[in-house]
Amino acid sequence: WGEVRVMTQMRTDHSVPAGTALVGMWLGLASLAMLFLSSMVGYIIIRLTGTTMPALASVSLPWLLWLSTVVVLAGSMTIHLALGAIRLERQAETRKWIWLTLALAVLFCLVQIPGLWQLVDAHFAAKDLESRNHLYGLIFVLILLHALHVLGGVVNLAVVAVKTTRGAYDHENYTGIRLSAMYWHFLDIVWIVMFGTMLALG
Repeated sequence: WGEVRVMTQMRTDHSVPAGTALVGMWLGLASLAMLFLSSMVGYIIIRLTGTTMPALASVSLPWLLWLSTVVVLAGSMTIHLALGAIRLERQAETRKWIWLTLALAVLFCLVQIPGLWQLVDAHFAAKDLESRNHLYGLIFVLILLHALHVLGGVVNLAVVAVKTTRGAYDHENYTGIRLSAMYWHFLDIVWIVMFGTMLALG
């Protein structure tokens, strides 16, 4: 029985090393970066070498994607302001910026829905079947892939926003806000690269 008590005590005393969550986030972002990078490389190769692709600069993207870009950039700014505010122990400002970031994340998803629908319309309105299947379908999948990751970020932001309202974070303990900021900045960069590439290749 003494040996059992010692083993139980060892399990109880076990603690997660400091910085583990941060390392986990970096590893997660690295894996997501490989996913999005490989997707974009595949898009570029298909767009430039596909025999059924329409001419470059002949495809127009939905204007709502421009609005999405503004929203995602605004979200990066507000989450950055929230991170700065909590480091200075400004609880009221932190709550304001976190909730505003959550609202922008939700808005991004709402704007993407009609934008994706416009791509579906463009898919069926394309003049030849192969072009619409290969190009508009590919653009749709890439944007949907990003939007789903943003949706996951919305869930995370909702949890962080509630914790912020309850005063769970301060200038010494704000890992949740920091990880949320890292994730949102990552999605921001991915969207800019993705949208910019689609614009450049038209």
